[in-house]
Amino acid sequence: MKKFLFTIFVTITLPLFFCSRDAGNTQTDKSVQISKELPLPDTITVAFYNVENLFDFNLDGTEYAEYKPGAFGWTEEVQKIKLKNAASVIAALESDIVGLCEIENMNVLRELQLELDKRDVVFPYAAVGEMPGSATLTALLSKFPIREKFEYPVERSRSILEVLVGRGDDSLRLFINHWPSKRHPESKRLEAAMILKKRIDALSPTDDYLIIGDLNSNYNEFATFHTEGFNDTKGQTGVNHIFKTTIAGTAPRSSKRFVCKEELASCGDCHYNLWLDLPHDKRKSYVFRGAPQTIDHIIIPPALIDNYGYSYLNGSFEVFTWDDALLRDGVPYRWQMIFKGKVKYHAGHGFSDHLPIRARFVRASVLASDTSSSHQHYCISVDPDLTIKGDFEITVDGWIRGDSRFSVSRDRRFAKSGNYSLHIRGMHESQNRTAARARLETETADKYLTMSMRGSGNISLRMRRPNDRWIYFNAPDFTLSKSARYKKWSSANRWTEIKMPLPKGAPDAQDIEIEIRSGKGEAVSMWIDQVRLR
Repeated sequence: MKKFLFTIFVTITLPLFFCSRDAGNTQTDKSVQISKELPLPDTITVAFYNVENLFDFNLDGTEYAEYKPGAFGWTEEVQKIKLKNAASVIAALESDIVGLCEIENMNVLRELQLELDKRDVVFPYAAVGEMPGSATLTALLSKFPIREKFEYPVERSRSILEVLVGRGDDSLRLFINHWPSKRHPESKRLEAAMILKKRIDALSPTDDYLIIGDLNSNYNEFATFHTEGFNDTKGQTGVNHIFKTTIAGTAPRSSKRFVCKEELASCGDCHYNLWLDLPHDKRKSYVFRGAPQTIDHIIIPPALIDNYGYSYLNGSFEVFTWDDALLRDGVPYRWQMIFKGKVKYHAGHGFSDHLPIRARFVRASVLASDTSSSHQHYCISVDPDLTIKGDFEITVDGWIRGDSRFSVSRDRRFAKSGNYSLHIRGMHESQNRTAARARLETETADKYLTMSMRGSGNISLRMRRPNDRWIYFNAPDFTLSKSARYKKWSSANRWTEIKMPLPKGAPDAQDIEIEIRSGKGEAVSMWIDQVRLR
């Protein structure tokens, strides 16, 4: 029977539990141990996976109601199925280091290690946070020895876990996160980001580290959280501003743009979000009300593109679907709960509501000698001047869908300028609904909102100051009206220019809310570009 050794490490205020199944390794003097270690391999694969509530079958008192033994169909047999399903995904990931979240405790993490052993996928080393009273925790599995472990509490949330893995003279530091959910405003996620940033600022600029985890923030959070109502931080986001994954344009009121890998070396404490290595239509690890989300992250610092230690292998970041086995109808095949009357019970199948993500990191000396990479860059090709104009070269620029039956995405088919416009499409069978909406920041001098549109549908546009009355601009001529009228509009072969006077408001500048509404029973497919406040 395999022996487990538990060592308790005291951190800032809380204990951290670490598990190693190589008992001899922990009994050796560190300096002697390192001299006997082989170096890390030339290539390391790192993954992150939110396993969606992986609980054991013990009653500890901190479980969610549906995970208490015997409740809502949570039997020992069902618990084993969920454990085996999680192990199957992690085994298929073929990764050397796996960050996890929504792990109940070290006991279930140890059970997960045993399930992986049965698949000949051995992770001898593991670490898990320990937040008193927390139902789930952050954790890590590693094929390499764990040298350091720390934990940083986040008030009323999961703590941030720091783990240093290594062999010989090589090491890689990982920060595993699970930030407060969007039941909370951005200020709560900003707090978590600032706690982590303080720790990162204490590191050497040459330290190789990764920020991984479920940050409950999209890679373009700065462009959408204002519209979605989470902005209580005066425009500051944790993922974009604190870690500097975006930089401001050079003109007044310019929109931000993303930091590209090629800019990291000259950008000081900037970071690069690996989501930008994927084309826009591939960016999805989670789906909320039909909308693709990118809340799971692997974020790299300048040290992971330099000529020392390890560097990121261009183009290796991906969302893992296991040949679509982790998808059902295009969304993550989450652990299933079924209704019996008005009560939900465990169905005993499914995986997680998140998809895993993974990336590869290569010894810099090896990477420097490889000139065969033909990876396409989706960030550096963007003309920074276009972002100043407020077009859709970088992101959806704050627009989000108004209903799950509609989609809002950047599109290459039509563009008034640059390479992208915004494509809005969908249909509601029985009700007039908002297809897309945005919240735009104005200045006192602004009098009009203008935009270019093409496509077709029964549409009506409406605007208002926050909490004020709507004013309407109805197809096909989009003149001012007091109510909505859904008439046919078609401009498939040319751009239509729209100019709408802004609703009057208080003397000081106020935001403008704008919605594109679609008439019931008629499909809308339209493109917008060059949205301007003048």
